[in-house]
Amino acid sequence: MNRRSQGATRGEVRQRAKVTADELLASGGGSWKTTSPLLEYLEQVSRPAIESAPLRPNSRARYRTVLGQLAGDCKEHSHVDSLKGHSISSGTRFRALEACLQEIAKLHGAESAKQARTVLSKYVLQQLNRDELIHGNPLLGMSIDLKTNAKPVTVERGGKALTRTQYYSVLDFLLDLDPADGQSKPRRGRWSLDDRIAKRRNAIDLTLLQATTGLRVSEANAITFSRHMETEDDGTLHVIVTEDISKTHRERRVPVLDDRVAQRLLTRQNAATGHPAYVIGSPSDGTTIWDRRNCTAEIAKLYVELAQELHIKLLDTSRTHVWRATLNSLLLTQVPEVIRAAFFGHDAAVNRASYTDLTDTSSMVAAARRLRAV
Repeated sequence: MNRRSQGATRGEVRQRAKVTADELLASGGGSWKTTSPLLEYLEQVSRPAIESAPLRPNSRARYRTVLGQLAGDCKEHSHVDSLKGHSISSGTRFRALEACLQEIAKLHGAESAKQARTVLSKYVLQQLNRDELIHGNPLLGMSIDLKTNAKPVTVERGGKALTRTQYYSVLDFLLDLDPADGQSKPRRGRWSLDDRIAKRRNAIDLTLLQATTGLRVSEANAITFSRHMETEDDGTLHVIVTEDISKTHRERRVPVLDDRVAQRLLTRQNAATGHPAYVIGSPSDGTTIWDRRNCTAEIAKLYVELAQELHIKLLDTSRTHVWRATLNSLLLTQVPEVIRAAFFGHDAAVNRASYTDLTDTSSMVAAARRLRAV
């Protein structure tokens, strides 16, 4: 490849020629240069690498999100230290990467920053190494403080349970709730009133599904009618959590524990179009999975509404894991631990540590009173 350099003086011409030669050597003679915008590289190389990697659906969705945060594509915050505006050369310096990751930790939490570091190393820096645009990983062996100024976790992840009365009040409320109630046509934008109602119906049905099966949100969103739903001869509806969608990679059969919810799901199946249709699916297209970010936002709105309407303070901060702790705690004395652990798809130690609410001592008080009466 012949490249000509021009300049006002012979020295300037030589300097420009040297820069051009360095760029060509760094890019392996390809179309990318060290002066190319890093943001373009993320979109044209890193994102396709994530899409083609053998990842589980939940991991792929999460990696898409953190790649957007690295690129400054965030609807919630302005990322001033993102990789946007950087060239490949400037954006792969350690200080630039450190500032980007620490900003993600500050705005989204330490866990998001850790995942962003994984995406950076595997799908950005490794790809740049393959294209001979950098040499080595500038993050390798380097410690980065992602905790000091990190956004605190404000949502309960597990271990807190609703009481029996609260649990059934939530089920009754959701089963009676009309998705169209309180919804109005948007003043602008591409979403219609029907779209809003469909999203709310999704949030209601997803919550009912999780509340009566203990499925994780990633599992609940991934199940389809044709592959994962099965009705027994006695009428019991089961969800088959196959190995490919189970977080623990272990298949399990989970019964829907409330007949009213089972009937609602079967009604939803009869109304579904397309094959195979997801049990929940995207509000606009049941043959595609519901976008994780949109799902999380819609679920959060519903839980806040439940907290206010039913005066259940725990639902102000707890999200979908609350159902695993609730079902485990309600069944604590009636179902052997090994069966409960298998039902939730983990071992007994995790079941005790993360999904058993030990703050409710009412059963101990009742037992003590029975002892005194003897």
